[in-house]
Amino acid sequence: MRIIRKLELSIFLFLVSGCAVTIATKPEKKNFTYHEVRKGENLFRISKYYYEGETVEKIKEGVEKIKKANNLQSENISIGQILLIPQTNKKQPPYALLPPQNIPQTQVPTIEQKPIDIEPKITKEYFFIWPIEGTIICRFNEMGNKGIDLMVDQGSDVFASADGEVVFAGNTKKYDETIIIKHSQSTYTVYAHDIEIKVKNGEKVKKGDIIGKVKSGTQRKRYIHFEIIIDGINVDPLNHLPPLNEKKGI
Repeated sequence: MRIIRKLELSIFLFLVSGCAVTIATKPEKKNFTYHEVRKGENLFRISKYYYEGETVEKIKEGVEKIKKANNLQSENISIGQILLIPQTNKKQPPYALLPPQNIPQTQVPTIEQKPIDIEPKITKEYFFIWPIEGTIICRFNEMGNKGIDLMVDQGSDVFASADGEVVFAGNTKKYDETIIIKHSQSTYTVYAHDIEIKVKNGEKVKKGDIIGKVKSGTQRKRYIHFEIIIDGINVDPLNHLPPLNEKKGI
């Protein structure tokens, strides 16, 4: 038992000092993933997503990898079919892999970023609450962090930090699962990483509403990334959240 506790403490101290972007007790060894075929998908689009091929030739090479891994004699696939995708650790996105014009809702909204150091003040109307209970492992501006990272428990609820509208709920290259909520014309919050998304684009939410849940899995610890953006500037969330000893209200 002492050995296990020392191991967990060592991992935690490493994360705090280095602002880690992944939390695991040992390196991920597998180099494959699984994909459940959705309506309208084909091997070409699936290959392009997982292997990020820039040319038709590269995408077709990926198609052949998938066919070989699944013993497919043709490119015909069916809805609900589970495909093994070799040589990748990318996760299946929450949307069907269709041509871009058919999935406009997956586009991340543009939030203008202003290159100034003066942090704007926010009105009391948008007093934020903590999105989740957790331990801060990476603070604002540490290692270029645009928000704060919180070590959290699996299965914990993630809350809307203020009233607003969901303007993005999907995957981003930087954080994978991501939720962006617009609170005013120039105020946004971002919730990302290790989230099972429970809201949709365009959905109205109230402060304290459940918008997601921390993923479960083999990893004992998970983390949530949280940002506040005001007038196009990423600000330190700790300056706009209740003190740590007042978090229980969420």
